[in-house]
Amino acid sequence: MIDRRIKAARFPAIKSLESFDFDAIPALNKKLVLDLARGAFVGRRENVIALGPSGVGKSHIANALGLAACQHGIKTRFVTASAIVHEMIEARDERRLLRLQAAGHSRAPDHR
Repeated sequence: MIDRRIKAARFPAIKSLESFDFDAIPALNKKLVLDLARGAFVGRRENVIALGPSGVGKSHIANALGLAACQHGIKTRFVTASAIVHEMIEARDERRLLRLQAAGHSRAPDHR
């Protein structure tokens, strides 16, 4: 079941907290990250937002938290913020297309 959840999560790579170098980012609260890995925040319907410059390990931490969630029996889906924005733009564009199509049909000539 764990392997199935991991596959369904669509992680770009499998990364764990054990392979994360906490010493490289001393400002990161290791205790908090390890607490998040227990997954209790999911049951409380809380969000985790990772902010920081490129290359500091945000995706690694997110991936590792997702992996831990899978191991705790929680359905998980890994997706980047840019992928969500892209999906929202496509959805917006599709609605615009549907409105144009609907407007075109309402202007169709009357063939009585």
